[in-house]
Amino acid sequence: MKNITALLRRAAVFAAVLLALWAALTAAAAIPNERIYDNMYESAMYYKDKPPFPNESQMRLVQDNFADAILLNVTWNMGSGEPFSSALNTAYYDGNDGENDYGENWGLYCAVQGTAPPNTDYTRYWHGMAAVIRPLMLFTDVSGIKLIGTITAFVLLAVNTALLLKKRQYFAAGALVAAFLCIHVWNIGMSLEYQPAVLVTLALLPLYILFEKNDGALSIFAVISGVMIAFFDFLTCETLTILIPLIIVFIIRKQDGRLPDLRSNLLLSLKCGGAWGLSYVGTFLVKWSAVSLVTGENKFSAALASAEVRFVGEAEQLSPIEQFFLAPVANISTIFGGTGRVDWGAFAAGLIISAVVLGSIFYLFRCREKFDRSFTLIMLILGALPIARFFLLNNHSYLHEFFTYRALASTILALFAMLWYSLEFRPKKKHSAAKGGKKHGRA
Repeated sequence: MKNITALLRRAAVFAAVLLALWAALTAAAAIPNERIYDNMYESAMYYKDKPPFPNESQMRLVQDNFADAILLNVTWNMGSGEPFSSALNTAYYDGNDGENDYGENWGLYCAVQGTAPPNTDYTRYWHGMAAVIRPLMLFTDVSGIKLIGTITAFVLLAVNTALLLKKRQYFAAGALVAAFLCIHVWNIGMSLEYQPAVLVTLALLPLYILFEKNDGALSIFAVISGVMIAFFDFLTCETLTILIPLIIVFIIRKQDGRLPDLRSNLLLSLKCGGAWGLSYVGTFLVKWSAVSLVTGENKFSAALASAEVRFVGEAEQLSPIEQFFLAPVANISTIFGGTGRVDWGAFAAGLIISAVVLGSIFYLFRCREKFDRSFTLIMLILGALPIARFFLLNNHSYLHEFFTYRALASTILALFAMLWYSLEFRPKKKHSAAKGGKKHGRA
């Protein structure tokens, strides 16, 4: 009976959060397009002549204008019909007039100008960012919105750091900041679509920090995380929203000497991971079901076909085996400044330098007495999950490594934790030359 009550409570949280977000999206769709036309026009002009994926010099500097143009196109078209249905039946104009394909950037311009109706179904995602973008378009254009999102991310990171410092979790605070700096968090300002995963993670992390002693509360927060990332994100680095909080919780418990055995740690991880995963998938199923009911068309087939490509689709004439193994290599080389899809030089140099630096620290300061098998194993498992995600969604992870690589923040955080709690920085005691501790001096 207790388990059923807990399950019903989490189902109620899932329904309440999703309904609240859905209501916010519908309310945003009710904003008249005329009210946001000026800033949307400025945004369309911003993207009009830009290439889809400009690359300054490194893959981590790729700006995803393609995704942003589609998001703004969908966001604009939400205001073209009845708010409830248009918030569900999402579509955009792709810039193809039947004779020439001018691209999504041109499509956005045509959509805002009212010269082309939407011609491309895009119902597989919620596009929840529109719930934020449309209200903000009342005051600013896309450049302002990207700046607001970036500043918000740094404010939230500061809030989480302050909470951890208040709890005397000095290592957790420093490692959290370092992990996000390692994935170049400031670069989320380059594109709208780079921001949701980081913002959702940092917005919900304070709840995990404040209630880290309550396993039941943690699984409820995992439900909220799963719903929110599915609603706002479009498959970028979604695992951040569950792995970063769990790793921080385990670090806090380890620091305070309250870390249970491996079995308990695994059970908590499975409970929270399962709650997150079911909520994540459930949010998509609700979207596809709702839009199918509204339109009278089966939207599951198109969504599942797209999902199949992400798992087994082939890219750039690679064999499935090559793509499978190159997907994590591409992401790791990106974090080390790779200049191509797969930069073997950056991959090898980054891993070697990291191994030398971290290995040297471990060799100089290791302390066998401090080795905690339970903590190390749970960090290894959680830290390896983003790599497993790269293997599993290898088509998506290979083609879009310029944003999926940010999932490695949780891997880096776990690695820092394993290293830190295997070290001893106290100087070794000097032994007295005289046995028995005799004091020398005047009699």
